[in-house]
Amino acid sequence: MPHADRPASQPGDRYAISFRRHFRVLTITLLAVNLAIGLVARRQQHAIIDHAVNVYDTAFISTNYVNLAQIAFQHYVDERLRAEGATETSKANALLDDVLDNMDVAIERASAPLTRAQGQDISASLSELRDLAASDPGLADRIADLRKKMERLRQRNSDIGLKARDEIDAFSLKSDLLLLGSIFTSITLAGLVLLAMHRMISAMKRRSSDHFHAALEGMPQGLSMVDDNLRLIVCNATYAQMYGLPAELTRPGTPLRAILDHRARHGATSIDSQDFVEERLALAAERRTTTLEEQLQDGRIISLIRAPLDTGGSITIHMDVTEKRNSEKKIAFLAHHDALTGLANRVQLREHIENTVRDVEGGASAAVLCLDLDNFKTVNDTLGHSVGDTLLCAVAKRLRALLRDQDMVARTGGDEFAIVQSGAEPAMQAAAALAARVVEELSAAFEIGDHTVVIGASVGIAIAPDDGSDPDQLLKNADMALYRAKGAGRAQFHFFETEMDVRAQARRLLELDLRKAIGAGEFELFYQPIVNLAENRITGFEALIRWNHPTRGRVPPNDFIPLAEETGLIVPIGEWVIRRACKDANTWPSDLNVAVNVSPVQFRNKSLAMTVTSAVASSNLLPSRLELEITETVLMHDTRDTMATLRQLQVLGVRISMDDFGTGYSSLSYLRSFPFDKIKIDQSFVRDLIDKPDAIGIIRAIASLGRSMGVTTTAEGVETQEQLDQMREEGCTEVQGYFYSRPVPVGEIAGLLTGFRDRAQAAA
Repeated sequence: MPHADRPASQPGDRYAISFRRHFRVLTITLLAVNLAIGLVARRQQHAIIDHAVNVYDTAFISTNYVNLAQIAFQHYVDERLRAEGATETSKANALLDDVLDNMDVAIERASAPLTRAQGQDISASLSELRDLAASDPGLADRIADLRKKMERLRQRNSDIGLKARDEIDAFSLKSDLLLLGSIFTSITLAGLVLLAMHRMISAMKRRSSDHFHAALEGMPQGLSMVDDNLRLIVCNATYAQMYGLPAELTRPGTPLRAILDHRARHGATSIDSQDFVEERLALAAERRTTTLEEQLQDGRIISLIRAPLDTGGSITIHMDVTEKRNSEKKIAFLAHHDALTGLANRVQLREHIENTVRDVEGGASAAVLCLDLDNFKTVNDTLGHSVGDTLLCAVAKRLRALLRDQDMVARTGGDEFAIVQSGAEPAMQAAAALAARVVEELSAAFEIGDHTVVIGASVGIAIAPDDGSDPDQLLKNADMALYRAKGAGRAQFHFFETEMDVRAQARRLLELDLRKAIGAGEFELFYQPIVNLAENRITGFEALIRWNHPTRGRVPPNDFIPLAEETGLIVPIGEWVIRRACKDANTWPSDLNVAVNVSPVQFRNKSLAMTVTSAVASSNLLPSRLELEITETVLMHDTRDTMATLRQLQVLGVRISMDDFGTGYSSLSYLRSFPFDKIKIDQSFVRDLIDKPDAIGIIRAIASLGRSMGVTTTAEGVETQEQLDQMREEGCTEVQGYFYSRPVPVGEIAGLLTGFRDRAQAAA
């Protein structure tokens, strides 16, 4: 940049101002006679100083930064051409910032306006590369054009420097001629001028050197530059730290061989190099750009980008890419492995099955075993996810120990695993033996921290090629066999059978019909009365859904409710039930309530409270007349969110009852966690009154508990007079069952109420 454009606040400029003031006074005193000649000489001397600045700015700084920009651009081109995806392209584009930064400095330090204009044009073209796709046909041409432009800019800067040097010589000659006439009278002034010039130039050199070293040491990469005699010109601290070099080996003029010998003695060499020193010296002598990556003895991975210099020698960028490469390896590992257990994931499992199926096409067999942990969800929910994760790792360890080297075990889901057994004949017997060992091994207790955990496993087996010849079919059939094993009582294994597929297809058709039933209006609510024993009157009804299929007839709830819960269709079905029940109840006498069962799936949907609020509002039913029945299963999942939903419903005024009380694991603890309005005693206890005498003790305890807590108790499944009398004797508040009435459609409720009232009056 020209001298006049620099801020006067810089130290060199302040010195120049002071020098001019003192020089003027001294000139008047000593050169009154040679004033005109002295003024001309002074002007020429300042021209020499300005050109000296241009020499340093253009030839040393600007050209150097253009060289750095060329090197960084070559690195960017290499990475951009290797990039295969959006992420790698984005990382490559990040390297473009280094190129632009170097070009900005080169533009800033250039003295000629044309040079700055060319540099700005190159920067604009570089910025446009970000928007070009790797597949763009013009990308290669743009890169080539930019290389030519950058080389021309570098050459122009060099030419400017050489020209400035020649002009300095010319101006110096003119100045000498002008000063020759007054040499004797102005010798003192000349000495002062020369001294001032020397000090100002030294200050400028120091300032330029400071800028260069600041840029050099600010680089996150190591940098080294050697001359054509393979002696060090310059390096930064990052380079020295990277290879553990002492200070004496970082001084200019140090032979490259000395540096390499030090690295070899201290183990900072490539692990696959036979003669590290000689190989690197040969590489440094080559006149071509080189990119390589090496792993050092200590495990670090260093990427090198080396480019020759036009003046001889070369410059090398050293980057520690260890963390980057380790991350890439981890990503590649996770693409085929489960992050928690380290087992193969579903992707690798499928590839392995494909390879195994190809191998068995010649007449051999292989087995695919799908297994699911029994009671894992209970452990996970009660003891926490950290215990659950540790348990999964322990299961993975036991499974590995059961397998041979040629077998594979994979984790395919939360608590689901798969095993591929190959090369074991006969296949069915070998698979059965392995499945039995799996069931036995996983049934043994696990010691997880301070907890002793007992689970189990169910296994489904499919044999290739008999049960399928592709991964999807084999996994599907093994999964159907697993479903059969779980349904048979868990802790068992089962082979795939053809009829399983038939049942699965039938189940799929039922699911399709169930989806249509919602919009087709095929559902209907039946109501079973709930009788208060003390008052001998009906206090409400429980809503029970029925499906009137157009071709199948009436489908039992046990056939479609579990399917609806598995598929999530229970959410819209449950919403319909709540809205329909509220509308029906609003047509009854105001002292009758309606009870609706709520599935755990509906709670997990998070919209239950909003659905209930909307249902009671649209039907004009008092919220206190609606009773929602939940099971202990609801409370076992997402306890915090579940409790929040229950409290929302309670604030609304809806009554909450615990259904099937006494059949779970932690009934009493759930009663403490939430103030239920009612406890419903499971009908299994009522049925077992005669065959299992201990059932009456359980009913008595629940009824007593309800009285002490001020909670209504309802006994379900009362079908005989004997059961009714026993429930009354044990202190139950309400009963429900066939003794009074089977569930009836809403149109028969009025007659049911009338008949019950008449019988009650007759009995009185």
